[in-house]
Amino acid sequence: MNKGRAAKAAKSARKDSGLTQLQLSMDIDYSREAVSKQEHGEYRVQPELAKHYTTRHQNPWVAMEAAHEYTGWGPVKLDGDLVDLHRSSVKAKAIEELQEAIDAIENIDVVNHPNSLASFERKNVEDALEEVVEAITASNHLVAVLCAEYAFKWDKVWSDHTRQLKAKGYVKS
Repeated sequence: MNKGRAAKAAKSARKDSGLTQLQLSMDIDYSREAVSKQEHGEYRVQPELAKHYTTRHQNPWVAMEAAHEYTGWGPVKLDGDLVDLHRSSVKAKAIEELQEAIDAIENIDVVNHPNSLASFERKNVEDALEEVVEAITASNHLVAVLCAEYAFKWDKVWSDHTRQLKAKGYVKS
């Protein structure tokens, strides 16, 4: 297996946490070799390791990258040369992407049966999907960056959200 983004994120998160592979292995009850193989892409980053970084070190990037590698879809950490992850830039981008998603959603026809859509209407739905996915990525980054910058716990934000969904009857226990 080639060294993937999750492996790179795991190694970076460990170094950012000031841990050696041996120290990390003792924290999560893995062998040092298992940690090394995950960081070098010989093994996939395991859910326990991704969860460890999210809950103990408030670093959601390993879990985000690992989830993408496992499923083949979903947000990845934006790390290109042109990305700016300063909190004000991420906020502005999230607002922009959310507004574009709202505009695109308002432009689609979901009343008619999908088989009755004209080609331009189908294109509008496809465009809306693209805008919503961009908004999801921007929103995910906004949550991650604000949690890190203001010391909110990523896992608590999501567990509170899940609890609210259950309380509203949107999710079964």
